[in-house]
Amino acid sequence: MFDFSKVVDRHGTWCTQWDYVADRFGTADLLPFTISDMDFATAPCIIEALNQRVMHGVFGYSRWKNDEFLAAIAHWFSTQHYTAIDTQTVVYGPSVIYMVSELIRQWSETGEGVVIHTPAYDAFYKAIEGNQRTVMPVALEKQADDWFCDMGKLEAVLAKPECKIMLLCSPQNPTGKVWTCDELEIMADLCERHGVRVISDEIHMDMVWGEQPHIPWSNVARGDWALLTSGSKSFNIPALTGAYGIIENSSSRDAYLSH
Repeated sequence: MFDFSKVVDRHGTWCTQWDYVADRFGTADLLPFTISDMDFATAPCIIEALNQRVMHGVFGYSRWKNDEFLAAIAHWFSTQHYTAIDTQTVVYGPSVIYMVSELIRQWSETGEGVVIHTPAYDAFYKAIEGNQRTVMPVALEKQADDWFCDMGKLEAVLAKPECKIMLLCSPQNPTGKVWTCDELEIMADLCERHGVRVISDEIHMDMVWGEQPHIPWSNVARGDWALLTSGSKSFNIPALTGAYGIIENSSSRDAYLSH
């Protein structure tokens, strides 16, 4: 059984969370709760797999598009999220945010709008505004122990001619909201109705609370869309980099891969 009580001192390892507090906030006397990596050691099976690869001794060029990698993705979606995927639609990138930025540039022009649900992950603002696009916020409403999206307000924003993309966070960061199937179906219908493409960031898909399961966007998707995710949060391996996505539309997929 994995030991979650063991303390690992990460100071002096060049880690963003503990070694760069003053660099990020101007003072070192703070507890850094803003970084979404864990202070638990990575699971032994992952460490063992990495050790086996290191002991091979050669670190030459390799390709992400191989049968083992694609089969692992398909297996995970099937066993953990009860979803079948076409591995021919899988794409790769160094990080989810990198892939988000690439698709924002691909699917919109300078000055056009990207919808996000707020409160939102700060990197969403950077990815949108850093590409000279406009953030179009739709505020989530807190009700009891959950957060809700007013779909009427969402449609009003999606219907604006400058709105080209909805950047969905599922599950939602930072609220932790796990979208229901009904909510996802409504958003898919609204985006299709108004010709808005969807980028669904599902990097936290394996971390849900309560009884509501995570439902991949691919289960409800229509039109042009991309589902992006990574093992970095689920398995506490962000320093290894690497992310992947599903882009069903072949033209959009080819355009992404060509960049």
